[in-house]
Amino acid sequence: MAAPCRLRLRHLHLPSIHPHYIPYSLASRVQEHLRRQHLDFKDGSTRDHRPPPPPPPPPTLLSFTPSPIYTLGRRQTAPLTPTEVARLTSPLRVTPPPPPTPSSQQPPISSVNNENEEISRPRPQLLHSPRGGLTTYHGPGQVVLWPVLDLRSPLHRHYSVKCYARLLERTTIATLAAVFRVEAFTTDDPGVWVRRRRRVAQYEEGVEGAKGVEDGVEDEVEGEEVLGEGEKVLAKIAALGVHLRRHVTALGTAVNVAMPVGPEVVDEGVNPWARFVACGLEGRGVTCVAAELGDGGVEEVDERLLQQQLRRKGKEDGGPDGDGFAVGLGSWRERVVAGAWAEELARRIGIEGGVEMVGEEEAVRLMESLVEEGGLEGGDGIEREYLAQMRDLVRGR
Repeated sequence: MAAPCRLRLRHLHLPSIHPHYIPYSLASRVQEHLRRQHLDFKDGSTRDHRPPPPPPPPPTLLSFTPSPIYTLGRRQTAPLTPTEVARLTSPLRVTPPPPPTPSSQQPPISSVNNENEEISRPRPQLLHSPRGGLTTYHGPGQVVLWPVLDLRSPLHRHYSVKCYARLLERTTIATLAAVFRVEAFTTDDPGVWVRRRRRVAQYEEGVEGAKGVEDGVEDEVEGEEVLGEGEKVLAKIAALGVHLRRHVTALGTAVNVAMPVGPEVVDEGVNPWARFVACGLEGRGVTCVAAELGDGGVEEVDERLLQQQLRRKGKEDGGPDGDGFAVGLGSWRERVVAGAWAEELARRIGIEGGVEMVGEEEAVRLMESLVEEGGLEGGDGIEREYLAQMRDLVRGR
């Protein structure tokens, strides 16, 4: 008799490739579909089943890099003024992400890249979110991580709401330390933070808007000098927002990987964070992994992600093979960060089987079926346009 398979955390990464980033609304459809599976199971488990009822749905991590969007939390009770709406939704200059940096000691990175490497200027969307808090931003250069699991499931450890929020923060802190050697921590405010000791460097040459220190930020010094002990500036590197329904989770965390941040990029047409006070916290900054790695920027991000891929391949089969690393559609950096985060989450919640990665073709088919079920509510064509691009890329790869 064959031994039963060990439970694994399913990781569903929804692909994006510049300039075709997944609409936030479509990612929300997938999340609600996964959440409904858990809620339907909880409804059915209270009934008398003959034969025995089916097993509970597996815990799943949903990850993606969305098109630009500002989400407003439940504490955002005052309506935005027309001026604020116009400011947030004005066109945002999104540059193509730099191609993955190869290493002389590692195999080449395999990834499907879009032939359209032109700068895009989308208008960010606005959306009210069921999470707590005020306004935050999601978009290119960031990876959003939404675990969908039942906090009372017999398949893994149980958590209260507060302990679950701490779990997400500690998983993020551990991932940043293990992959990038970035020292992060929590404060009394939600999310994951770092202490910025120097000005945030441009993570990509040629980005407009690097014109000096933003008004009101006085703790920074010119150049690249290290700040004194009393002059460290707190900056958020990952946001947190959760929502539960009958102990089934939604939303999660968002890690800034490589995107325009910091008071030095003052042009609101480039830096989406310059248009508002993130989460309503005056005097606090926003940063990303590339900025925290100093002068190395994105190249240093890539080198450390390649090392992460090498460690992962070594654990799986004793070393890299001829298939290269991180084969997939676009968003290479964000996908690898999400994979490392998934492994850390599985370990922390007690899933001994590790992580099962869902294929991109299966992910695209699922999204297509959900949009078809939604009929004419498919995001005014935005969701269908994105899916058409992903379908062509998956089939033509």
